[in-house]
Amino acid sequence: MNPCVDYLDAIKELIEKVKKTEVAKMKQAAEILANAVVANKLIYLWGPGGHSSIFSEDVLYRKGELAALCPIYDPSISLSHGAAREINGMERVEGYGKLIVEYHNINRDDVVVLGSAYGINPVAIEGALECRKRGAYVISITSPAFSDRSTYANAMHKSKKTLYQVSDLYIDSYVPYGDAILKYDCLDRKISPVATIMQAIILKALLAETIVKIKEKGIQPPIWTNSLQEGGIEENAAYMAKIWGKVKSM
Repeated sequence: MNPCVDYLDAIKELIEKVKKTEVAKMKQAAEILANAVVANKLIYLWGPGGHSSIFSEDVLYRKGELAALCPIYDPSISLSHGAAREINGMERVEGYGKLIVEYHNINRDDVVVLGSAYGINPVAIEGALECRKRGAYVISITSPAFSDRSTYANAMHKSKKTLYQVSDLYIDSYVPYGDAILKYDCLDRKISPVATIMQAIILKALLAETIVKIKEKGIQPPIWTNSLQEGGIEENAAYMAKIWGKVKSM
């Protein structure tokens, strides 16, 4: 029994699954994102609920990431204002997903990347449906293997739809049902969740592909530099001026 190595091996296996089956869809998604940036539009990133909020928070004002991202970070559906309050309550509130979409003014021809491994909570489903209703293109990073086995009605959207079913394009993160991945005879349940890591890895790969595609289209990609190094704040100022007031998390 070697949990450290077992966990690393398990993550590696999941990444290999993504490489074998999802790269074509990731390249398709990156083309859509690159075209949005070339058209001078923002890319909306949203982890709608609980630990999924890390998905969008991680790329906000981050060295080496696109300065054309609009991470949607709502404290009421993050863990920062109480984990139990959020997971057991706020992410299940009907109507809240629509309010978030309205607040960020997502409209026709916008592109939204939704990251929710479980893909069942009402805010996520309602948010995706509202985005598409407004004419936005919805790309999700989620796990059908998880959401297809989820039957707890109180945790699901009233339509009983899951995130991949209401997206224009989805990328499978292969998060197993239950999230935890290691099983040992000495324990009565599986341990060690993988959702956050898999969602983040796929997003990072997708954005890397997007940046290169932007350059291939003849446009210099807007990329944040390190604000902690000399000249960093000044270099970022031009990007900041373009998105200030539009990216509400800034």
